[in-house]
Amino acid sequence: MLGAINFITRHALNFLFSFTVFVVTVINFELGIFFVPIITLATYFISNKVIKAIQKMKKSKELGLTRSEYKHIEAQLKIAKGHVNSLTQQYVRVRSISSFKLLNEMTKLSKRIINIVQSNPQKFYSVEDFFYSHLQSAVQLTNTYTMLTQQQIKDIDVHLALEDTRKTLKELHGTMESDLRLALESDLEALKIELDYVKHENEKRRQQIELWGGK
Repeated sequence: MLGAINFITRHALNFLFSFTVFVVTVINFELGIFFVPIITLATYFISNKVIKAIQKMKKSKELGLTRSEYKHIEAQLKIAKGHVNSLTQQYVRVRSISSFKLLNEMTKLSKRIINIVQSNPQKFYSVEDFFYSHLQSAVQLTNTYTMLTQQQIKDIDVHLALEDTRKTLKELHGTMESDLRLALESDLEALKIELDYVKHENEKRRQQIELWGGK
């Protein structure tokens, strides 16, 4: 939601600045019909870059991250989304329902983790292995698995390789489930604290009511 607001705000300001420059150049300068649009577009482009940088700087400061950390996390999210796209492309290549279900579950897990980190970039450091290793391994193994299944070669070595790849993918699925739990860990802890507090307050209120009722 905040990203959408920033996007709308940024481009509204870009339009305002570029339109102002357009009016000023048309009124005060005789630059000709060719240069005025170029200056206007350049203003829009530069304004967009500057405002976007300011918005990111403000966001990273609010999150307690340095500008380079925030930029690095954004880059990792972009790479991860590319990996997820690669996984979804394998949907039409798998040859069994069980393989399709496993691939679908891994894709859903990946999307959930990415969405969590995108909403709260600080959580990136709880699931670094997912971004640096697990998701990339899932893509590579899935590519290998679908490639082998399409060969239709009835060879014992190919069969063993397929079984080993399938087993490894299942293990990796479990690892990615652990990644999701790590991503949610702080939220679950906060929820537990909040529930404990509410229970304590309810118990305290109940005891007060009983005390006043006894009088």
